[in-house]
Amino acid sequence: MKVDSSNIFKPALFLGALLFCFWVTASALAEEGQKDNIFGGQILSLTDKKEGLEPSNDPRYQNNQNGTVTDLKEGLMWKQQDSYQELKKWLNWEMAQSYIADINEKRFGGHDDWKLPTRKQLASLYEEDKVIPWKYYWTVNEVHMDPIFGYTSCCFWSSEIHKEEYAWTFNYIRGKAYPSPRGGPGLSLSAIRLVREINEKERTAKK
Repeated sequence: MKVDSSNIFKPALFLGALLFCFWVTASALAEEGQKDNIFGGQILSLTDKKEGLEPSNDPRYQNNQNGTVTDLKEGLMWKQQDSYQELKKWLNWEMAQSYIADINEKRFGGHDDWKLPTRKQLASLYEEDKVIPWKYYWTVNEVHMDPIFGYTSCCFWSSEIHKEEYAWTFNYIRGKAYPSPRGGPGLSLSAIRLVREINEKERTAKK
């Protein structure tokens, strides 16, 4: 019995075309700034305060009213908004370098020494008893960070490199650090929260 080979390849060709169209669509959506849609919009709650997110009034944190927050316990000043809250898109580790340079050139908050935090510095913001809702598609997760930072992202790049091609990120849902590809795609779910160490003069002024 002779089999018509053309009939065998038709389903494969159709599947290949379908996958190609899906890839083109997903890529185009990512190019448009990763807007809130089923392909590119991972985060559905961004910067605006919403019902249920009440301030903790924790004396550890001081809102400087200039887009920065001082952690009096750790002696660190944080940029209050992360890069996703500000730019509405994810950044990989390589992209972070130009973002930092731009923030420092503008002397954000009156300072030009902003940098990526270490894993230890990122971990210092993790507080299991504090909860910020973080929506991902149709699920709602919990980011464990003080609500003074608003509807923040869940995962952040650190300054620490791992095995040349990777850098450590910190996940505030799980409270753990993980290595991620430094030059990975923008859909990596990782953002940047810049930090600077306050000097002795600043420490004295805040007492």
